[in-house]
Amino acid sequence: MRVSRALSLTTAPLAIAALLATSFSVTTIASAKNQEAQKVAVAIGQIEASRLSARAVSVETDQAIALARAVEQTTRSLVRQQKKLTTMAKIEAKERKAELARLAAERLLRESRAMQFKIVIPRNLNLPATFNSAKRIPVPGTRTTAYFGQRGWRWHGGVHTGLDFDGYQGQSVKAAADGVVIARGWDGSYGYSILLAHGGGVITRYAHLSAMDVSMGKRVKAGQHIGKVGSTGNASGSHLHFEVAIKDRLVNPLLWLRG
Repeated sequence: MRVSRALSLTTAPLAIAALLATSFSVTTIASAKNQEAQKVAVAIGQIEASRLSARAVSVETDQAIALARAVEQTTRSLVRQQKKLTTMAKIEAKERKAELARLAAERLLRESRAMQFKIVIPRNLNLPATFNSAKRIPVPGTRTTAYFGQRGWRWHGGVHTGLDFDGYQGQSVKAAADGVVIARGWDGSYGYSILLAHGGGVITRYAHLSAMDVSMGKRVKAGQHIGKVGSTGNASGSHLHFEVAIKDRLVNPLLWLRG
């Protein structure tokens, strides 16, 4: 009985130690398992995150592709519209060019008719071939109110064929250069007019006169008085209408005077 008690007293600490060792080992193993479980959870989380990220990238890629397709379609549509507008603009430009050409042809025809100046010089006038003289303003000290080539309903053919000098009623009209009187009298819409020939196919006309103070065939000098300003014929007020023709065609009197 004593031996059994003594044995119990000896083996009890060993059993406790073994129990403690076993408990420690279990705790260590549990801790290790817990760490492994955490690692596995982290790995699973990373895998899931990777899957979600890949899915998001796929969605973004699909959206980018859809946007690119929409942009491409819009661009193609705009290109088609631009081509259509360009074609329409070319057609309109061609039609406008044709219309402008037609109007220019009509205007040229009117101007050509308006600029014709045909006068038969009497043979008995013995007109010299040339005259050498300076050129003078036919109504000195006045302003020009209408120029050669101006357009408007007031003039025959819609084109003004000379220069208008704004003189007063009865003001003296001078010969623009040395010449010979080849015509004088009533001249339709020009009213009372005088025509001078200056040689070389040059003729000047002085229109809307109130008085004609030179006779047919008279030779005059540049600056010599030949008549008076009036408003006869188709005139809205007192002025001198002055024309210059060279070889049966009217030219710009201003350039002729300066030349």
